[in-house]
Amino acid sequence: MNIKITDSNVGQRCDLFLLSFLHENGYRDLTRSFLQNNWKDLVKVNGKDAKPSLKLKENVVVEIDEGLLKEKIEDSIEVSEILPQEGRLDIVFENDEYIVLNKPSGLVIHPGVKQKEDTLANYVVGYLSSKGEYDKKVYRGGVVHRLDKGVSGLVLFAKTVKAQRFFQQKFENREVEKIYVADVTYKDTPVELKEMFEKNSIDINKALDELEKNNFRCDNSWYMVEGYIHRSNMNRMKMRFSRESSGKKHKYALTYVKPLNNEQIIVKIETGRMHQIRASLEYLRVHIVGDTLYETLSGKGGIPDEIALKSVLLSFTDEDNQRKVFRL
Repeated sequence: MNIKITDSNVGQRCDLFLLSFLHENGYRDLTRSFLQNNWKDLVKVNGKDAKPSLKLKENVVVEIDEGLLKEKIEDSIEVSEILPQEGRLDIVFENDEYIVLNKPSGLVIHPGVKQKEDTLANYVVGYLSSKGEYDKKVYRGGVVHRLDKGVSGLVLFAKTVKAQRFFQQKFENREVEKIYVADVTYKDTPVELKEMFEKNSIDINKALDELEKNNFRCDNSWYMVEGYIHRSNMNRMKMRFSRESSGKKHKYALTYVKPLNNEQIIVKIETGRMHQIRASLEYLRVHIVGDTLYETLSGKGGIPDEIALKSVLLSFTDEDNQRKVFRL
């Protein structure tokens, strides 16, 4: 988000100007102290770091990383702010420690920058509160991992602090198997991947059965995509995939792709980076049906409510050291 300073703003402190600008553009709950405490890496003036107290001059450009701003705001949301609400939950499995849910596309996982209600976390908190089972000490209503708004499928919520810490560590240690299916189109993809699209005719259930039989190890029938995920310079709401790292903000990402046929793929992610599947497929010139944000490099299509990407398998070893596999 770039803002060019005009006459009316000359001489203003940079932090006060930004606070007013952000209030006018939907961030009404933002405070000056929050902005100052998160200033580093968030704000630049003419492409350089600047102090909050900088007095603005005419024609300078103030840049704010809106994607990072949203992350900072979401990280600051307290558990107590999650409003219990009644909402439909498709519960795949539940015990005393956790719940596995089938999330519909179009539903946000937890309250964020501009949405405090009608998220999956609101509904989970409401559901557990109605049974007298909600632990207010859990973070963000028990969220363990995320699915983007437009993505549907399996997601895990913890019911206790102990379980939440246990499963978060599992995800961090890459000890959770995560498999997705996507409807796609493709153009100018790598030759090896293109050949897989053209020759493969695989039933998804058989593919998942085989993967589970092989202890979720991907053999040479999968196409490996290994590199780094980082925020796009063209559109800060997007992420980009690169084969090589060129900075500390580039995060290692490993993805496996297997075409089932000419229109559908399954994807296994070994790491859990933001928009990892979408950015990696963009790099391969494979497009998920409905994903308007990744339809072009500029992302001019905007953020979609629904894309043809679904989390269809989630597997982990639970606190009793029992292997659990959940499939849709």
